[in-house]
Amino acid sequence: QGRHSIRFDSIHSRERPCGVQQQTTMHSRASATVPTSSTFIRRRHHSSSSNTTTVSDKTRSTHQGRRRHVQRRHRTKAAAEENDDIEFAVDEGEFIVEAFDNEEELSAALCLEVFENAKACIEDRGSFSMAIPGGSVAKALKGLVILDDEGLDWSKMHVFFVNERPEEQKCYNLARKTWVDEFVSQGKFKLENLHKVSDNAEDLERVAKDYEEQMFALAEDEILPRDEYTKAPVFDLILLGMGADGHVGSIYPNSSQAKDENVSTNLFAVDMPGKRTISMSLHLMNQADRVVVAATGAGKAETVKKALEEDLEFGELPGAMVDAFSTIWFLDLAAASKLSSVQEDE
Repeated sequence: QGRHSIRFDSIHSRERPCGVQQQTTMHSRASATVPTSSTFIRRRHHSSSSNTTTVSDKTRSTHQGRRRHVQRRHRTKAAAEENDDIEFAVDEGEFIVEAFDNEEELSAALCLEVFENAKACIEDRGSFSMAIPGGSVAKALKGLVILDDEGLDWSKMHVFFVNERPEEQKCYNLARKTWVDEFVSQGKFKLENLHKVSDNAEDLERVAKDYEEQMFALAEDEILPRDEYTKAPVFDLILLGMGADGHVGSIYPNSSQAKDENVSTNLFAVDMPGKRTISMSLHLMNQADRVVVAATGAGKAETVKKALEEDLEFGELPGAMVDAFSTIWFLDLAAASKLSSVQEDE
């Protein structure tokens, strides 16, 4: 693939959710030549040769300072056996940024990301949960139709929407048009597993509550796990597209939703002129085991640079606040063009 990887590894190594293995073309964090705390670029092209270049100290320090120190928490076995006091073991997670030659390469990688995570999760516990947006990310998923899926049982997948306009059902209709209807016609996928938002646009708060209830109605042990600390649903994979202003879902810069810190809020009713939507909260997005943020085009280059390399005020740029257990940014070269960490091959 025409892929240029800009990697921001957290201090501690980790395993991918549901046992998804790290690609063989990447350096292992156990490698003696690449410390686990390193931040580096891997330039990957169609040829077998590649160069590795360390990114700037500014980029490394910005992200290591921004990372939360508590990611996925779970009670230790020893604590559970000894007493009822809650003690947590903490896994740090990972942060990766990858730049692709063009939007087509990025779209193919998104489809592969969905397939690899679905395959691993279904093999691991018999189900896979995903949330998707509308727009260019949703359109990219048309590639799932032509992907060699090795006979994967997609009927074990449940799909929700990051945000949706109840009156128009744009995300739902787009998903059906691009790949869902084809999967259903082939007997690969159950339409009832594409979880639709209620079209009761008059009461957005009720719509948001109903959608949250759809999530909690799914079996915790088998389909949609809950975070032990916050009790929020934990999706296996969430795909996001970042707008030129830095919004993700319907969480806009400096909005009350962007600044909300209530861990019990999973969905918002966002009533804006011309945009009456419901949206997952940043808190719910960040509970996911894995989140991919996609951005393409030169028009987003300045926002990408701000999100990845600058210190920001709380709520200023929602895309920069995406901080899941495993956070991956997919950029094309145009969107990555202003990053100081992107360097030309020698």
